[in-house]
Amino acid sequence: MHQLDAIGTLLDQGAADSAVRLLRSCWEPELPPSELSRMYCLWIRGLSETGEMASAVTLARRAASEFPRHPDILIALGNVLDIVGDFEGARAAFESAIGADPSGALQRYNLGAILERLGDEDRAEDAYRTANALDGDQGPMVEATSALGALLRRQGRLEEAEQVYDGYLAEDPLHIEILVEHGICLSDLDRFEEAIERFDFALSVEPGHPGALYNKAITLYRLACYDEAVATLEEARIEDPENPLTLAVLGSWRLGAEDDLDVALSLVYRALDLLLERYVDPYHAIYASVVVEEIFEALWQSGRCREAREVARIAGRHEWITPHIFDCINEADYGRSPQASTFDVLARAEAGIRPEHWPENSDGYTTGLKVIANNAEEARALTIEYLRAIEPSPGVAFHVDVTPAHTAGEHAISEGRPLARGVVRVTTHRAYNFRSQS
Repeated sequence: MHQLDAIGTLLDQGAADSAVRLLRSCWEPELPPSELSRMYCLWIRGLSETGEMASAVTLARRAASEFPRHPDILIALGNVLDIVGDFEGARAAFESAIGADPSGALQRYNLGAILERLGDEDRAEDAYRTANALDGDQGPMVEATSALGALLRRQGRLEEAEQVYDGYLAEDPLHIEILVEHGICLSDLDRFEEAIERFDFALSVEPGHPGALYNKAITLYRLACYDEAVATLEEARIEDPENPLTLAVLGSWRLGAEDDLDVALSLVYRALDLLLERYVDPYHAIYASVVVEEIFEALWQSGRCREAREVARIAGRHEWITPHIFDCINEADYGRSPQASTFDVLARAEAGIRPEHWPENSDGYTTGLKVIANNAEEARALTIEYLRAIEPSPGVAFHVDVTPAHTAGEHAISEGRPLARGVVRVTTHRAYNFRSQS
């Protein structure tokens, strides 16, 4: 159907509004199944890209009821549920897509991504590795390679990550993004000269590549080549002037060097504004947490603690908050205790009137937290204090279940020193409850 080809082209060109209008005008429920399923997928994608998420979810559920064994439909359903924060629903959809077509790499990759958001990193790793293995003659899947490498790096398994990137580049030695990620991994392994060679090679293939410039700057900074690092990071900013991470790091360096304060702060706060404008969906949560920690640290270390706390509140609301941010604030507020224990907390939030930052049609959520406290009662109080700080609306009620963690019989000691009391980590991201639609 030529019309569907045209709609696909519009979506690829970023003209989602036009694509949706055309889809509405050419809707024919009596289309052959192959064309109808394709139309559903295009329409779901178009609605997602225009921000009509309630309609996208409704259409995706309808499509899945009509085509319960169609992998592309089930993947589309999983994607929209992921976007609106229904991670368990997305997981079920991707697992159904795997059941419908076990040989498909895309549904394995998507399942891995949602499992990561649910905190199940072991199964996520398995899903990414399977996705890579399933790509067969085409070689490893770039998205799965990138996600697997990033997961391994976050876990400190740098040598394994380096092998993953190296294996991909053996098949596709000129892939810019994997070249850059390989360089990042080498830099994290303190193989700085090799990392710079990687970044320079990437820049020879694609001059002015912002990611290669940014990560080369970071590596130069680690080598104590500060002037060259700042100059390289400025190049990265020129090439990509609205990259939040570049702006945050450059602002942090300038604050630390006591450069022009107004310029430094403008860079830092522009980074935060960009996160709130463009990166609030769950797909960008990991990236946003890296940026927001950089912003927080820049403000905290420069003595602007009130501003840093406001950044932490925003980070908590959007699930960007990191263990480092928790640790800084907890130490300042509650101090460190050699007698504290670790508790697992399941928190439920309920609201009669939905706060603006919650997904449409949601009335509550559950989230898992790790808390350091002297006893269960204190763990409950610290949890509610944290949740109330990020959800100040009086219409939101919290219910908190506290259980001792596996290490509860031991003192909460890290590297020989007591830990700060308070919420220390988000263990499972928010799973929103959605009102049934009549």
